Amino acid sequence: MSYNKNKICKSGLIISFIMAIFLIADTSQSEMGAPTAIIKTVSDGVFQTLNIYPVSGPPDFLPKRREAIKKILDTNFDSVEMAKLALGKYWKPLSDKQRHEFSSLFYWRLYSFYILRIELYSDETVLYKNEKILDDKASVLTRVSSTRYPEFDITYRLRKTDHGWKIYDVVIEGVSLVANYRGQFNNFLSKKNTFNDLLKNLRDKAPDNMVTN
Repeated sequence: MSYNKNKICKSGLIISFIMAIFLIADTSQSEMGAPTAIIKTVSDGVFQTLNIYPVSGPPDFLPKRREAIKKILDTNFDSVEMAKLALGKYWKPLSDKQRHEFSSLFYWRLYSFYILRIELYSDETVLYKNEKILDDKASVLTRVSSTRYPEFDITYRLRKTDHGWKIYDVVIEGVSLVANYRGQFNNFLSKKNTFNDLLKNLRDKAPDNMVTN
């Protein structure tokens, strides 16, 4: 029984995360700082894409829809920082080549996770509740409402880079996405698996045409 409850809870967090990042945003907010504007840009951009290339459309909408959504993510997510935080203590010893490949594979894993689920949703609303900025870090608290699910809170973490504010973590009801992956990777590497074993595991799940070098 405990296992089933944990499994249901985990599934709920996954659904919550997908809805919060990618779906329709409340446009009633009159004042937003730069970090909040980034989150709204992602939400609005993906929602518009789903309207232009709906799942119910012809087959050629599929690659167009996914390519457009990936461009939105590429622009607004800090894939290297997310990979670095997710790998934790195992990041420092890596060569630049290893870091590049891991970042690419990890990002593709996140993207694949998103895209296969995002297309299922259409009526969620994201409310922007609070924004905090401290030096080069920021957090944006949002609340997601839906006709099908209870309200829940999502906090986005961003950092200021040479290319503007970028999202590097998402916290769902207190659970960090990056920390969750870090736990998975630490567990894998602590069982006498090597970093190359981890790369192979990620490569096996990546598309054949993916370029990581």
